[in-house]
Amino acid sequence: MKKVFFVDDEPLIAQGLSSITDWQHYGIQITGSANDGETALQRIKEEPVDLVITDIMMPRMNGLELIKRVKEIHPRTRFIVLSGYEEFEYVKVGITLGIENYILKPINIDELESTIRHIRGDWEREKLNMFRYEEDWRVLQSNILQRWVLGEIEVQEFKHRAELLGIPLNYKYVQTLVFHIVSEEKSISRLHRPNGLSEECGAIARAAVETEDEVEVICFPDGDEDLVVLYVSDHLEHQEAVLENASVTAERISKMTDLPVWAVRGVISSDFQGVQHSYRQAKMVFQRYLITGQDKTVFMESILPEEEESSTAVWDQEAYIRLLIEGKQEAVVEFIESILPDLFKSSRIPRSTCLNTAIGLMLSAKDLEDRPDYSEVFAQLARINTLCGLIQHVVSVVQRSMNNREETIQHEYSGHVADLIEQVKEHYAEELSLKTISQKLDMHPNYLGQLFQQEVGLSFSDYVNHYRIEKATQLLIHTDQKTTEIAADVGYIDTSYFYRQFKKYAGVSPTELRHMYTK
Repeated sequence: MKKVFFVDDEPLIAQGLSSITDWQHYGIQITGSANDGETALQRIKEEPVDLVITDIMMPRMNGLELIKRVKEIHPRTRFIVLSGYEEFEYVKVGITLGIENYILKPINIDELESTIRHIRGDWEREKLNMFRYEEDWRVLQSNILQRWVLGEIEVQEFKHRAELLGIPLNYKYVQTLVFHIVSEEKSISRLHRPNGLSEECGAIARAAVETEDEVEVICFPDGDEDLVVLYVSDHLEHQEAVLENASVTAERISKMTDLPVWAVRGVISSDFQGVQHSYRQAKMVFQRYLITGQDKTVFMESILPEEEESSTAVWDQEAYIRLLIEGKQEAVVEFIESILPDLFKSSRIPRSTCLNTAIGLMLSAKDLEDRPDYSEVFAQLARINTLCGLIQHVVSVVQRSMNNREETIQHEYSGHVADLIEQVKEHYAEELSLKTISQKLDMHPNYLGQLFQQEVGLSFSDYVNHYRIEKATQLLIHTDQKTTEIAADVGYIDTSYFYRQFKKYAGVSPTELRHMYTK
């Protein structure tokens, strides 16, 4: 809240100014009054104010002298002058000193309030300009620091820029920590201003090491929107205290953003290039691993064992493809949700192995589509950091793929025909009879058959055979299952009858089709 001070040698005017308008309404707090310029100057020295409303003609020190003296110590203070008709020459001097307005006595309240509104507008513009200036300064500082940790700036240039920007350099040790805020649906920049977030993160980190007076904290966002925190000090033991508080910092950042935070500690460095090496090591962890996603904060060292990278994922692709072809979404989702967590028991999950398995699961589903769009498989992978997020992505892609492949535009069909199509979809591997189904629907089989032929363009038996041969084709192409087994799986008990039906609808035999695709 802004502060105002009144100065007038007439006590009634000085006191009356406090009640002449609603100062709180304008965001202004009354800090006091004085009856002469000298007393006012002493009070203002002790407690600076934003606005002074002063008379001109006063004992000991007049209003013009007061304005000069206050401007010397507080140049941003603003002034409104109260004057009489005979004091206009003094008013002209006041104008040269930079007053906001002069108001004749007796005071016109409307004019006073209009002047206050004008001053308030100036204050708001000054605040905005100051914010922009500070924001530009923070962006410039972040850019220099980013170039430093990436090794894109020469030592001498960095030292010169650091001096200008107030970046502390005269310390022996630098501890690098990188805090990755896990947001797999939206980028951090869409949820928070990165520079504003780094400023808050810096404050949190400083508070966590507040007992260490000799530790400086530098915080800035890097190009990936991760928060880089550098703890600089002259004593190695201070860096151990930093480590103890890193998890506290991660917890506070998580609470502030309401998102999980993954923190990685780099090695302690003592020279210009060492910070770059420490930063690269910490960032490498985010590229090499996923986390389970079940904890709000995860803390890791940047040097991790290599053997975890060698794990190999093994899963029954044929069984999975059969589930896809059968079109049972619940069974497919159950398979995915069991296969990925079972592969990796550690809290640190090798990213490459896990992503390869996930991609295999998604591509197996997309390959069954007539016109697959593979972009959705890969588009989100770079932003996924957790196993939970990866499973959700795989399930989402596979479900959409199955819906695309199995979609029949049922709204074009009447209710009874739509029911028949659904029966084929669900029970194609079983004995299907129009007579049996018509009894369930309480309709004459001949009428139901004519209705189906009219709307679908095929007889019911032809539609069933088409559907079975389509499923058989997918199994022949995408699995190594024997032809006799495939025939039984799609509803043909007699293998020779299956061969005849397959050649009738596909134009080639099952063996010939598999040979063409294998070749």
